[in-house]
Amino acid sequence: MAGRRRGTLAVAAVALYAAAASFTPPLSVAAAVAVVVPATVVLVLATRHRPGHGQQRPATDPRLRRTAAAWAVPVVLGATLELAAWLHQPAYNVASPDFPTLSLLLDPVTDGGPGRLVAWCIWLYVGWRVVRR
Repeated sequence: MAGRRRGTLAVAAVALYAAAASFTPPLSVAAAVAVVVPATVVLVLATRHRPGHGQQRPATDPRLRRTAAAWAVPVVLGATLELAAWLHQPAYNVASPDFPTLSLLLDPVTDGGPGRLVAWCIWLYVGWRVVRR
């Protein structure tokens, strides 16, 4: 029962955070802080030493290494395309329609209202999944 209550409170806290963050103006200090806070928490939780684990790491399954390598290709390609599109912008906060970034393509959905809230919830959920692994 206590675990279920804690899970419900965590979901409510994330939903409230997402709602508050969705009201921040894009490319503002408030929006940057709203992104940095959960990103820092996820980074700290993902890299912390878990009790009970020895210094030696278990051997990695070759299938897992192949899967990681296969996922690395589209991730690196996507990051490279995003960086190239961002570098072709006239200014950091002025998107170029000739080389659109992913955020420019998602602007019609995440410009405000429910779409922005849903995008925040998805982003926070993905971060939570990273920590859980």
